[in-house]
Amino acid sequence: MRHLVQSLGSLVLAAGLAFAAPALADDVLDRGVGSEWASLDPQVNFDAAAGWIQSDAYEGLVTYNGKGEVIPGAAESWEVSDDGKTYTFHLREGLKWSNGDPLVAQDFVNSALRTLNPETASEKGYYFYSVIQVKGAKALADGETKDPATFGITAPDPLTVVVEMLNPAPHMLDLMGAFHMAPLHSPSFAANGAAGFIDPAKVVSNGAYVIKEVVPQSHVLLERNPNYWDAANVHIPFVKYHVTEDVATELKRFRAGEIDITYDIPLNQIEALKAEMPDQVHISPSTEVVYYDFNLTKEPFKNPDLRRALSLAIDREVLEGKIVKGEAIPTFSFAGGFDPTYKGPQIAEASLTQPEREALAKELYAKAGYGPDNPLKINIVSISSEDSIRRAQGVALMWKKVLGVEAVNDAQERKAWLDSFYAGTWDVFADDLVGDFAGAETFLAYLRPSAEAGYNWVKPEYDAAMDKAAQMPDKASRNAALAEAEKLLLDDYIFAPLAIIPTRHLISPQVKGFESSVAGYNNSQFLTLE
Repeated sequence: MRHLVQSLGSLVLAAGLAFAAPALADDVLDRGVGSEWASLDPQVNFDAAAGWIQSDAYEGLVTYNGKGEVIPGAAESWEVSDDGKTYTFHLREGLKWSNGDPLVAQDFVNSALRTLNPETASEKGYYFYSVIQVKGAKALADGETKDPATFGITAPDPLTVVVEMLNPAPHMLDLMGAFHMAPLHSPSFAANGAAGFIDPAKVVSNGAYVIKEVVPQSHVLLERNPNYWDAANVHIPFVKYHVTEDVATELKRFRAGEIDITYDIPLNQIEALKAEMPDQVHISPSTEVVYYDFNLTKEPFKNPDLRRALSLAIDREVLEGKIVKGEAIPTFSFAGGFDPTYKGPQIAEASLTQPEREALAKELYAKAGYGPDNPLKINIVSISSEDSIRRAQGVALMWKKVLGVEAVNDAQERKAWLDSFYAGTWDVFADDLVGDFAGAETFLAYLRPSAEAGYNWVKPEYDAAMDKAAQMPDKASRNAALAEAEKLLLDDYIFAPLAIIPTRHLISPQVKGFESSVAGYNNSQFLTLE
């Protein structure tokens, strides 16, 4: 799930900021970002779209090329120990922050320590003790210690970052980019706190761009960072991320030349746009999975028969192919469909026909005590995007038709939707997770009970299976153990997996270098404008 804890509030720009407005329209890459960015705090944000902004403004030890492949970033090289547990990164000499301060290895250590600090209220801490298992990370996150000397990420000298893990993690490099581990400029953070990440006059970053303007519900403007080590190869002077919550309006702005890369495409116009401008329609596979959570803290959903009935009553093929029509792939799995070497499980009834699933759903619904005289009445909390609303309406219709459930959709903007999840005010939550890389572990690590309190699901057997997978020395045995863990997850029906969502963009012919990246890494520094 793309997550938010902190609100940006009613930020207004300070008068007289010392920067020049873009001189020519061709100097600006205009990108749609959907709903307002979740957070611009690099150690807090867990929202994929806001991560696009942060990946332009910050650079991790590694970065990602246009295809999403790991390439050197702030670190020019690294080596791995024979046991696969220790990575040693060597920073480029002469790295600078945007204000000219030297960037040193300790800045990356401080970033990870802040992320893990319980006072930060970051939802990204689990990257360091679940997705990869860094020594001492769990104890820091749980507040058992505040001693940085116990932590496995260290800086033995200004140009070296060492990461020591409890177990090998073949996907470790995928989590060393800016979205996951942006460095922290400690002096500005000490002076300004979290406000220093949203006030352009105070932001200090190390990426290809710097934040020059933040206008809530409108845009974030970035300008090329002259102190970036590879500034000579950053070709676009300005990048402007526009709030484009209404996809129809975004299309109009694209046609008018105001947006170069859209956040999405209106679902009812995909086929027409393919015919009209095929070279500008960009739909490609991604690691985003949509699934509907059941609130395990509420009495009706504590009953696994009811959860199972609701899942089986959804005709995923009809939902995605005839109702949503967004080119998503229906799925009965959670972590499958991204890595061809991973052969994961599906829900137990995936091999049945849809009529057979619906017949079983009716039996389970009645067994749970519901029927025509006692219909289940629930709400579905979704995000207010076109595809999310269509999907929620379609699911509600199916539940009504098959079971007699009375469901209503409460569509909310991104921040409210995320806040609702942890408030627990929902019955069914239209959830989604964008995997950080093409592999099962990025998804399954997220669902560990210690990783996401909002699910209120505790399964020691699942933790044990994930611990077993983390100790496997090769990919084949690791994937086999991950499949065992996923089966335990699916068998509990804490959610109904629905679909694998593609990325959908309209790309102006002026934009060159935009490629398919399953994890959504399309950093502006690798693009050009003609």
